[in-house]
Amino acid sequence: MYNGNKIDAKAILDSGAEGVYCNTSFIKKYGLPTYDIELPVYPRNVDRTLNKQGVIRHAAILRMGIGARHWENIEVAITNTG
Repeated sequence: MYNGNKIDAKAILDSGAEGVYCNTSFIKKYGLPTYDIELPVYPRNVDRTLNKQGVIRHAAILRMGIGARHWENIEVAITNTG
C-alpha cells in the first residue's frame, strides 16, 4: 500500500535469501520513494562471487499485507532480482 492505494503484487516468501529485496522495476513502475542505505549490501552468489547486479545502495519501506488481517511495514533492499 502506498499513499492509501493498494498495489497487488506477487512475492516469493521464503527464497532462502538473507534479507528482503524488491525489484528495481517494481519501484520505478509505481514511483515508490526510496532512500540511500547507510551501509551498502554486497550480494553474493552461492559460490561466494559478487552478484552481477552489483552493490545494493537503496531501500524502501513498503506496507505489506498477507490476507485481510496481517499488515506490516517492511524495509526492502532494491536490486534487480532477475
